[in-house]
Amino acid sequence: MSPFLKRTLSTAALIPALLLGTTGPAVAATNTLTITAINRSGAKVSIWTTAVNLSTYEDFQIRTNVKRKLPKGNYAVLAAITTGTTDTLGGRTVKVSGASTLTIDARHGKPVKLALSPAVATQGHRISAVICSNTGGGADYKVDGWAGDGRTLYAIPTASKKIAFAAMGSWYDHYGLQDSYAVLHRTVGVPSNPSRTFHRSQLGTMTVESRRGPTGTEYSDVAAQPAYEGCGGYMHAPLWSRSEASTSKIHFSPGRWSVRADLPAYTKTGEYRSLGEESAVRSIASGRPYFVRFFGSAWGPGFHLPMTSYGRIIFPLYDMFRNPAYNDLNGNHASIAGERSKATLTFGGKVVKTAYNRGLGHYAPVLEYKVKKAGWYTVTNTANRYHTDVTLQSGMLSTGSTVTHRFYAKPNTSLLAQAATIQHMPTGLNSYNRAKPGSVTTVAIKLNRYLIWGDVKRGANPTLKSLTTKVSFDGGRTWKAVPVKKINGVWAAVVTNPASGAVSLRTRAGYTSGGYTEAGIQRAYAIG
Repeated sequence: MSPFLKRTLSTAALIPALLLGTTGPAVAATNTLTITAINRSGAKVSIWTTAVNLSTYEDFQIRTNVKRKLPKGNYAVLAAITTGTTDTLGGRTVKVSGASTLTIDARHGKPVKLALSPAVATQGHRISAVICSNTGGGADYKVDGWAGDGRTLYAIPTASKKIAFAAMGSWYDHYGLQDSYAVLHRTVGVPSNPSRTFHRSQLGTMTVESRRGPTGTEYSDVAAQPAYEGCGGYMHAPLWSRSEASTSKIHFSPGRWSVRADLPAYTKTGEYRSLGEESAVRSIASGRPYFVRFFGSAWGPGFHLPMTSYGRIIFPLYDMFRNPAYNDLNGNHASIAGERSKATLTFGGKVVKTAYNRGLGHYAPVLEYKVKKAGWYTVTNTANRYHTDVTLQSGMLSTGSTVTHRFYAKPNTSLLAQAATIQHMPTGLNSYNRAKPGSVTTVAIKLNRYLIWGDVKRGANPTLKSLTTKVSFDGGRTWKAVPVKKINGVWAAVVTNPASGAVSLRTRAGYTSGGYTEAGIQRAYAIG
């Protein structure tokens, strides 16, 4: 066979296969999106944008002026375009099919201004705004900008229900000497006029008391934040910072708001550290008064109880200095950075497990022990305030705490210990958590039983058999019993205060089961 014939036959043999391939499924088309961004001066700019698939909620970071391959579908595209000292926020929807394009033009933006009527004169005024994807899939993304201190803010209107808008305005004097204001404007879509005026008569008023004593640092910062899951819930407005105890008012637009107080501190080399924070959520109604107190006494053992989980005793060691008014379960949250402790678990008179919280850098330490025999176990955790590189204030309150739980545990079970936490809440103290010399202080005693976490059964509550409180005026060297009685339905210890110094507290709750809980606080409150 000639070489020419061989080549001809080979070519002919390929023809059916090639023809067969053309009768199969069509090759998938490439879907692309090219985004163009134009600033307020009319110039094309190169910025990053976010495209959110409205069906899958997947997000893509896309550079403008670059063709980007995307799965076919509908998208919400978010962009923040900066022109000098001006931010313009935009959100648009686009269908990606084949070669698609989208232009976001900052020149179409409308001013975002929030005002009060009557107007107020304060040193500081700031507006923050966000435009978000409104997918309904729990995966909302955003772009943000702000106005104030010479900056201006614009938003591009859209009627799309897949785009949401929120703007927060705040007015403050930096020190809390004057009233502060925080308002929130939220919409689905971006209105043709995204500005709004709030009448002061329609605001709710929250009195915020920021105490001193147990904080460990001189300053505290107070800020407001919308308490929403959707668009606008991310924003944060610092209002004031004070070195002294303070009481000030914040006027809010109706809705859910979180007020937060932080404890800033600095190392010897000038590095910033946070010693903790407390936050409270309130649903604000027009014309209604509200009250929040931060950093009240007495910080002691928190709301965690021992539990047996799949046959293992577990007890967290990191919640030994908790403001008793903040239990993380009712919109009030607290966390303190800086403690260390030693915990022991005993069974049959012998220590079967020892665990340590060695301070910062050791995340969520717990005592854990596999139950080998059923019986009565006793866990004790003793803690003191400690920070690796911050010197805590001298004269600080709540310097040490201890808690003991005696409870019954069995192998191969998952059950919360039949015990309660003990919280001490002194009343009638001043803003530095001090009582007058020789006065009588009523200390409310709260017995709580929360299942904070864990896949365990809660079980029955313990039945209280006895409740006793002792006090110490010499740092815990000597203790004496004080009367405990119910006042308005709440257990309370009645303490006759000394002439000076500080008062330490220790309360023991005995249960009919044979178990008990004992909790103590060194320097719970001061005298003077």
